[in-house]
Amino acid sequence: MTELENKKLINHRIKFIALILVFLSPFIASWLAFYVFEVRPDSQHYGSLVEPVRPLSFPSVHSLDKRQLTPEFWKKWTFVMIDNHGCQQLCKENLYYLRQMRIALGRDTDRVQNVLLLKHTADAEMLEYLEDFPALTVVESSDKKLTGLFELGDMNVGDSPMLYLVDPAGNLMMTYPAQNKAKSILSDLRRLLKVSQIG
Repeated sequence: MTELENKKLINHRIKFIALILVFLSPFIASWLAFYVFEVRPDSQHYGSLVEPVRPLSFPSVHSLDKRQLTPEFWKKWTFVMIDNHGCQQLCKENLYYLRQMRIALGRDTDRVQNVLLLKHTADAEMLEYLEDFPALTVVESSDKKLTGLFELGDMNVGDSPMLYLVDPAGNLMMTYPAQNKAKSILSDLRRLLKVSQIG
């Protein structure tokens, strides 16, 4: 091999190695940032993840409109809200936002459902208010077998109208505060529906 041919071979190898490095540089940079410099990107979701995800075993109950809620019922993305106190203003606001978020999903509307668990019996005023929410599933006089599924830590479930998100596989996976940003919840939900093929 002549000296000229040798130089050409070396140049080809250098170019090839440079090309590989260009291709791998994003992966190398990500690895260095994550493991060496410990750069952690901010979470993209608004809700709080339940860790570990909690599988729920739902008892068979009847809704206010006399439907039996079998395990099959829960095979959708389900927002659950629990109320101890007659659904005061914040509870009503969250019911409104849940209804509007579901409508905003367009073609994915039927993949999502909203459930209100009342620990008490709905009075006449409450029943009149619920007439504006025909797609809402309401269970009154819910016992601990059902509401107890959503207990987290020392919190007395139902004291605050926070939101619980259950996936179509029956896992409690995320919670949202009672005073929340509805647009951020909708953003979370749209992202979940986009990446998930279930429900």
